[in-house]
Amino acid sequence: MKRILMTLMCLFIFSVTASWATPPVTITLSYDLDKASLHVEAVHPSFSVTVSYVRMMEVSLNGQTVNTLYYHMQNAPDKFWDDVPLKAKEGDVITVALFCTLGGSKSQDLTVTPPDKK
Repeated sequence: MKRILMTLMCLFIFSVTASWATPPVTITLSYDLDKASLHVEAVHPSFSVTVSYVRMMEVSLNGQTVNTLYYHMQNAPDKFWDDVPLKAKEGDVITVALFCTLGGSKSQDLTVTPPDKK
């Protein structure tokens, strides 16, 4: 009987935790070839920037993870952003995955293109 109760409690706790998952809504990526810098912005609504925030960003270049960054709070209640030094060349594919402290994640790809000449 104790095993059944413990199993039911665990299932309930894990299902409630999963329902609080708040993945980022959108991710916008831009890459500056001249500065070798990746700019990441994400819409991530948070009820508290120190409780529900983007806790980790994983940056991949052409399918290989090149950087994993950890955060202790979010920039603003509705938004996360960061600039990441990254050496990439035209045609490379950059993938960014963002993970929330309460669960949930989202990823976005960007193919590096030359800057617009005006």
